[in-house]
Amino acid sequence: MMPVTATAEMQINVKDDAGLWVHLPRPAQRIVSLSPHLTEMLFELGVGDLVVGTVSYADFPKQAQGIPRIGNAFSVNVEAVVELAPDVIIAWQTGGANRALQKLRSLGYPIYINEAPSLESIAASARKIARLVGQEHRGGELADSFLTRLAELRQEPGGKRLFFQISDENLYTVNRTHLIGQALSLCGGTNIFADVSAQVPLVSQESVLSANPEIIFYTLVPGDRDGDWVGRWSSMLVNTQLIAIDPNVISRPSLRMLEGIELICNGIVGN
Repeated sequence: MMPVTATAEMQINVKDDAGLWVHLPRPAQRIVSLSPHLTEMLFELGVGDLVVGTVSYADFPKQAQGIPRIGNAFSVNVEAVVELAPDVIIAWQTGGANRALQKLRSLGYPIYINEAPSLESIAASARKIARLVGQEHRGGELADSFLTRLAELRQEPGGKRLFFQISDENLYTVNRTHLIGQALSLCGGTNIFADVSAQVPLVSQESVLSANPEIIFYTLVPGDRDGDWVGRWSSMLVNTQLIAIDPNVISRPSLRMLEGIELICNGIVGN
């Protein structure tokens, strides 16, 4: 690749989701991505080959598995990032690598902080990250397609009672403000724990049984065996449908989350 000379027309200014401006002299050519969903999005934007470092569990698409690892969502090796000499670092606000990010910012590295508080904001993330990497047109197309499909999937509220179990070891679920909770509402379901204050509450078996959900969604990586709770629910809630869903397509706020939302909607319609 021939070197690119920066001009005033090429300079990029994008406000991130923390309200801070990120200034680049040109579209980023070397990117460090500090979250699996951000790595996914960069591949979706067609610039996965520009990602020089990422974190554990950044495993989609398959090509992402060959990117050097420089930490995880909560701990980042600052020295390893410095050696990679990125043009921009794209990080997840909800992650816990704040100390490393502060150090990298003090060293002068541009850092873009991403956060997606709503399903619609996933599309906004695609547009802004696309601007950082010189793929505004593709980012716009992907964002528009995502929003159009969300609108097509939206159903009237007040439908079947749902319980979404996000852990097989403990009964963790989501409230209405969590992205998964928003997906349940978009698909017309009634989340039995929608009004709990915590986004990811730990609930009791008794509270689930008393709510008598019509459908239980539970996360299961394809190829894995069902956990113990599936058998328990089957014996205790004989009229409840149990539907497995890949956590990677519903828990990561990338454009691929649309696949998970479609699975939820289809599960509700088909049961």
